[in-house]
Amino acid sequence: MSPVRRFLVRAALALLLVLSALPSTLGPNRAAPTARVVRPTPTPAATLAPAATPSVAQPDAGPTPLSLDVAVGQMMAASFGGASITDGLRHLILDQKVGTVLIFSDNFTDAASLLRLTTQLQRLGREAGLPAPLLVAVDEEGGRVMRIHDGVAALPSELELGVRGPQGVREAVAAMASGLHGLGIQLDLAPVADLRSNPADAVIGDRSFGGDPGLVGPLVAAAVNGLHDGGVAATLKHFPGLGGAAGDPHSAMPSDGESLARWAATQARSFAAGIDAGADAVMTTAVVVPGLDPSGTPALFSRTIVTGLLRDRLKFQGVIVTDGLGMGGISALYGLPDATVAAVRAGNDLVLLNSADAAYQAAAIETVKQQVRSGAIAMEQVQASAARVIALRARWPAWAPSLVDLAAAPPTFELALSRR
Repeated sequence: MSPVRRFLVRAALALLLVLSALPSTLGPNRAAPTARVVRPTPTPAATLAPAATPSVAQPDAGPTPLSLDVAVGQMMAASFGGASITDGLRHLILDQKVGTVLIFSDNFTDAASLLRLTTQLQRLGREAGLPAPLLVAVDEEGGRVMRIHDGVAALPSELELGVRGPQGVREAVAAMASGLHGLGIQLDLAPVADLRSNPADAVIGDRSFGGDPGLVGPLVAAAVNGLHDGGVAATLKHFPGLGGAAGDPHSAMPSDGESLARWAATQARSFAAGIDAGADAVMTTAVVVPGLDPSGTPALFSRTIVTGLLRDRLKFQGVIVTDGLGMGGISALYGLPDATVAAVRAGNDLVLLNSADAAYQAAAIETVKQQVRSGAIAMEQVQASAARVIALRARWPAWAPSLVDLAAAPPTFELALSRR
């Protein structure tokens, strides 16, 4: 038999064997049935394993809900005083399951001590059994708002930086972010997206790229991209905009007479540019804007503004984080437990407790849990907020190179929610 005929005979036999192995129920116009696979609840250390073939297809119930303690803990960002981890902070992480720590300049002395601190915090997070590595955040805008100087490239104010154009902004911010990343910082509470439209404003000034949304928007987007280039998550602030307000929320509650139409044509555009660039978080702030919420409720406590404008109108699906609840403009009107509850009800996902008093922070956390147990805050809302925060943390898996196996496949989180 010739080689060609021998090849054809073997091919025909192979085809017959394949056809004989097909299920008899399949006809020429039937598609093979597709089994639904139940996915296990993901964890940060999870690795892919060969899936077992079930004898009976099971319904996909989705990820297992977090416990109340863990879910609420992921929504809280603790602070502490001094250059070493306090017993109070340990309690907040280990017992209250707090998943984020906001670092201030008094918590370290130099780059080496900061790296030791962030490494210790990650170990505490693992000891606590958090659903994702602990998130370490810092305010590092540039100019007069720089918490870290040692080990991080200096950055001028946004007003000065903006003259370099979008590419220059991106490169400078990336260099700074790379330093943050190397020190174990995962979230920068920057860039400032406010438009400075009121020369009498007492808080924004040169922290803003300027007053023209057509110019500021691309610069905000460039800053977001630069942070990502350096391996750090980005936060737009201060929603819905502080640049038009007279006053400083660190001392008293400011107000802004801006109308909804004016806001949509100005402040909203710079925030939208940052959201479109992939900002991971947006910070809401303490400012009263009757044109946006006629009730006069401060923006970060207003469901009309937080959920109605930011979540629904601007379609932001990432983490909504509050400004620090310890600011004078807030603490003069609200105690920390009441402010925390109001922030969660408004739709914020992550609350900056902003207090050195661990017991006070724990009281605020417990008050939120009581509200959930009573039904005043829906458990579904808490689960969704926790999921967004966990998703942000999962997006940056190589935070601390000394703690993470960079050669390993990154974990997959089903809790992750998409962002615009």
